[in-house]
Amino acid sequence: MELLRLKGVTKEFGSRLILSNVNMVVEEGDIFGIIGKSGSGKSTLLNLIVGFSEPDEGQVLFYSPTGQCLNLKKHHMKIRKKIGFTPQHLSFYPKLTVKENVLHFGRSYGIRDNILVDNAKNILDFMGLLEYKNFLAEELSGGMQRRLDLACSLIHKPKLLVLDEPITDLDPGLRHQILELIKEVNKQGVTVIIASHDLDNMELICNKIAIVNEGKFYYEGKIDEIRKPFLHQNSLISLKTGKYHDLFLEYAKRLPIKKIIDCRTHILLESDNFNQTVNAITSFIDRHGLTLNQMEISQPSLKTIFETITKDGGEILKP
Repeated sequence: MELLRLKGVTKEFGSRLILSNVNMVVEEGDIFGIIGKSGSGKSTLLNLIVGFSEPDEGQVLFYSPTGQCLNLKKHHMKIRKKIGFTPQHLSFYPKLTVKENVLHFGRSYGIRDNILVDNAKNILDFMGLLEYKNFLAEELSGGMQRRLDLACSLIHKPKLLVLDEPITDLDPGLRHQILELIKEVNKQGVTVIIASHDLDNMELICNKIAIVNEGKFYYEGKIDEIRKPFLHQNSLISLKTGKYHDLFLEYAKRLPIKKIIDCRTHILLESDNFNQTVNAITSFIDRHGLTLNQMEISQPSLKTIFETITKDGGEILKP
């Protein structure tokens, strides 16, 4: 079921075009990744989604559980209570304690104190912050501060959590911890939108992505669907060659491929023309009556796809 839809959204700052005719659909339960380089328009897009700014053209639409369509511009206050937002830079108050910060953000959403106290205890426990509730926020480690930011964004039990670069400047161990927390939040029924340039981790956590470059969306959808047009590019083919290893190796050297790695029991071929390479190998097998123990094909990574789409200023459009 749809939760959010952007229709023809355009945003300018002065004479500079930041976002151009953006269309995007987020469904309930998604972990939706928005990936792009710095300055590509990711943060501006998030600000439009959470209502911090308005599009110059187009609409930001939210859907209620009953299917009612609400325009963010007209129903701003009602919709804002359903959204949690964690900006790129930490947004809590460093001189307040952990508990005081969470209570402050809860009151800003109009939560009554008798409900807020229970909410605060539950969210601090969920985030692993309960034992630090009386610590000043500035005394926490970097990873714990990120947890506090998430807790402040979730205190009002939103349906949508929007995160801007939530793992920036964290070491790999802390990144993993925050990503695991985000996945747990999602399992609790919260839809998540993440903007990031960390492609490896986005590929691990997101079920859908949109690639934005210079204010334009180039792809939007499930990661497997986005891969399909690129399966012929930058593929890694593994051949388990068995007793015909030397024959396959000599033949591979005559193919127009990028790299050959001889692993003794198998051969790795890096090809930028998947179909041509596979067809050549299967024809070679048929012509000579050979057998191949196994052929495995690795899909192109999200990083490879992103670099292909955005090279030369983003001139490569949908095939």
